[in-house]
Amino acid sequence: MFFFVFFGIKDKEILLGNSNDIICPQCGEVTSGEVYKTYTYFHLFLIPLVKWNRRYFVKTNCCKRVYMLNPEVGKQFEKDSNIVINKGDLEIIEVYTHMKYCDHCRVNVPNEYQYCPYCGKDLRD
Repeated sequence: MFFFVFFGIKDKEILLGNSNDIICPQCGEVTSGEVYKTYTYFHLFLIPLVKWNRRYFVKTNCCKRVYMLNPEVGKQFEKDSNIVINKGDLEIIEVYTHMKYCDHCRVNVPNEYQYCPYCGKDLRD
């Protein structure tokens, strides 16, 4: 007699929807964004039993940056996708990147550039 137990831990990402009229903390534009929920869960026979590490993220359409969304606002967004996401609800995720962002022409530029190769804007801080 053989017993096969199908259990394990997995990560899940769900697109909750789009939100309009978000003010992007990076570029200051009024834009829309996709709201995501991520979590980790334990499953037994493909049935999720326990969920933890729930987090909410927003990916803006203007500069394609990803921000962590306040968990309370994320829970409200799950119930009602018409809620307003304020600039204070978004927290920039500090990740080292090899790219700079040009506010003028909205492109990512390699970090070693001092001027944007597309428009010539000074990228030095």
